[in-house]
Amino acid sequence: MVLDFIGRVNIAINIVKEKYPSALLYEADGSASKGETTRAEDIDTIRIVFVRPEDGATIIIKSNGYSRFDEPIVIPEPWLEDVVIEWPIEMTLLQANKLKEEAGYKNPYVCVTLRNPLGPVSTNPYFIFGDNHHQPFIFVDTVTGDVKTGR
Repeated sequence: MVLDFIGRVNIAINIVKEKYPSALLYEADGSASKGETTRAEDIDTIRIVFVRPEDGATIIIKSNGYSRFDEPIVIPEPWLEDVVIEWPIEMTLLQANKLKEEAGYKNPYVCVTLRNPLGPVSTNPYFIFGDNHHQPFIFVDTVTGDVKTGR
């Protein structure tokens, strides 16, 4: 069985927390290695970014398959423009994709990012569908299910 996006983020969190217990989730970036898709299941690579609060360092772990991960790396610099994502979230990527399509946004995408942008106002985390250069980014609020577009 292939793990979904949230399942893979859970694995990454467990791996990183084992080595860096204070690490907090900043974002998870997934992509479809075969190109544009309309299926959440095609998001097969993922990079998960964490902050280490005691020194502001960035920790990154990448998948090298649906359930295999490289060793986490520590970058002694801060990752900017994100707010910590309180884990777990209730929405799955499959649910976000469905909400996006129900709102009329059925164009293909190459990447999806789960993040809580820093501003200009405080928000909930979003699944952000994008990298189709002909379309705006589609934002799906992981708490309310609201769907909107932006660049």
